[in-house]
Amino acid sequence: MLGTALGRRLRSTRASSQLARCMTSQTLAEPMAWNQAPVAVTTLTNGVRVATKESFGEMSSVGVFLNAGVRDETRDCAGAGHLFEQLALTGTAKRPRAKLEAEVESMGAKLNVKVGREQSFYQMSLFNRDVKQGVEILGDLIREPAIGNLAKEKEAILRKLEEREVSTRDVIDDRLHACAWRDCALGFSTVGPFEGLANLTEAHVQSYVKANHTAENMVIVGTGAIQHGDLVKLAQAAFGDVKAGSPRPVAERPYFCGAELIYRNDEMGPTAYIACGFEAVPWRSPDAVTFMVMQHVIGSYKKNKGLVPGNISGNRVINAVANKMNVGCADEFEAFTYFYRDTGIFGFYIQCDEVAVEHAIGELMFGTNLLSFSVTDEEVERAKRELKAKLFSAPTSAEASCASLGEQMLAYGRGIPPAEMILRIEAVDAEEVKRIGWKFLNDAEIATTALGPLHGMPQYHDLRRSTGMHRY
Repeated sequence: MLGTALGRRLRSTRASSQLARCMTSQTLAEPMAWNQAPVAVTTLTNGVRVATKESFGEMSSVGVFLNAGVRDETRDCAGAGHLFEQLALTGTAKRPRAKLEAEVESMGAKLNVKVGREQSFYQMSLFNRDVKQGVEILGDLIREPAIGNLAKEKEAILRKLEEREVSTRDVIDDRLHACAWRDCALGFSTVGPFEGLANLTEAHVQSYVKANHTAENMVIVGTGAIQHGDLVKLAQAAFGDVKAGSPRPVAERPYFCGAELIYRNDEMGPTAYIACGFEAVPWRSPDAVTFMVMQHVIGSYKKNKGLVPGNISGNRVINAVANKMNVGCADEFEAFTYFYRDTGIFGFYIQCDEVAVEHAIGELMFGTNLLSFSVTDEEVERAKRELKAKLFSAPTSAEASCASLGEQMLAYGRGIPPAEMILRIEAVDAEEVKRIGWKFLNDAEIATTALGPLHGMPQYHDLRRSTGMHRY
């Protein structure tokens, strides 16, 4: 009888505990419990979504976010997205370039246009009193794009592309995508060079815009002292006549190609630049948050930077890299995770001296392998703290909040409250990290690209072989 009573009591205690966790989760996930304004979303009759997150201050930010980018180009019009990005601010029929620039300047506003790999945006940061005028300008840019200016602007655009400075990190990231998804538009370049760009015509750019600047791909986002109902009315007036696109065939998931793309140049200096990537998961995967935690288990490092020196860091990978060869084997490294609609990439970037290439890659590959076999609770807790610090110590301006909300709306279809993200992060433990590491990283295909003096670069078959843990 005692055993029966004890069993009933234990079951009752477990049930009460589970109920308490459930109730606590629901309470803490409510934005108002964290003094956070909820995200309000309305869909217009034509399919355009309007999302707002209210805050207080003198400045607001409004933007048009598009679920379209370089990935939505075709082989025939590769580079059209970037060409359109350069044309976007050259004026419209209603607002020629000089008038557009004068109007934005007179408002004291800032206008940015960016075409990314999968997402693009037009965004304005302005004073609260100018929100109506800002939405009108954005509507004009979307409905009457400056494609007709291509003929007179093309020469200047091509010259600008040749003369601009692009960071080595951006180039390496771009080449890694070209290597990993070489048979898919996801691997098209976002930084150049764009082959055949000089041959693109107005018809090519018009075709890209018509196919992608459609109502169902569009989200109007406002942050700051903006009432949701007011923005809905403004959006209806400015974007209510944007047409929906024709139904698209279901796209095949892009094939991740295990391969290498090496640019060896022993005369460009003593520093080598390397990136390696594994196939990961899309934005909406239940494993996405675990990948974010795994990124911080590996961490990032810059030599002689930071409060805690790398050679005494509690992070296993940073400590190993900083102490290798007694002087360290990398000037810097960073683990990264990029999510897309139906796939993703997880990996690391290294910048190191030419004599340390093999050592640096070896340490980062070993640290990545350990995610499948030997991750401690302490490492995971540290990674979770760093991830939360990164997410919630980011800039809190209306502009940054607008960009974050726009990305979330395109990726998830809704805004993600900070409380919910914290709960998802807290649910990850060491066993979950090992499960995901074993599933996606152990004995898996790897894409790699490198630039510079690479005489210490392992051959590809050796690099592929090192994705498994060999024990003797």
